[in-house]
Amino acid sequence: MLKVSCVYLQLKLIESQKILQGAASLFMRIGIKSVSMDDIAREVGISKKTIYKHFKDKKDLVHNVVMLDLEQDKTQFTACYNTEHNAVQKMINISRNISHLHKDINPTVIYDLQKYYQSEWKVVQDFRTDFILKSVTENIEEGVIDGYYRKDIKTQIASHMYITLIEGMMEQLLDKNNNYNFQTLHLQMVTYHLNGICTKKGRNYLKLHINEITNQ
Repeated sequence: MLKVSCVYLQLKLIESQKILQGAASLFMRIGIKSVSMDDIAREVGISKKTIYKHFKDKKDLVHNVVMLDLEQDKTQFTACYNTEHNAVQKMINISRNISHLHKDINPTVIYDLQKYYQSEWKVVQDFRTDFILKSVTENIEEGVIDGYYRKDIKTQIASHMYITLIEGMMEQLLDKNNNYNFQTLHLQMVTYHLNGICTKKGRNYLKLHINEITNQ
């Protein structure tokens, strides 16, 4: 009986993940507001009734999609930091993974979150000012010790400026006159950040490896 229950729970988890991934794919391509539960059901190939077995409404689904996306980002950050690479390479690796995960993002997703799902948008902002800020701070501290980043850098200021760069990139992505996709803007943002804090040793390494960010 216990074995049957475990199998049932595992199947439910798989089904839930399938719904989340299908919804995330639609949101990424189209935006959130214009996507209906019927659209998600068709995308995933299940009934709308089945979706409601896992998520009480669209807001609940959006919340879980956001949490899944942030968890993926967190996993990528952690995996890249837990290596023997130098600090510059770690930032390049992180940026490559984030760039790949969000390369097809429709700016409408950001707009919809900001306007219609403010509590979920706050979760995204909190993730930046908590986890990302802490990770970038640690990266700068490591790079200074190893000689890849300048010793005169004020770590806390530089890491907060990185968060400001992310916010600026998002604003540009939303600008109706913007002609650049996420990958292009992200590459410029990371290049700007690293060139600003690298020593000559760091810049020499960066020059050889910066294009890895857009490599798949």
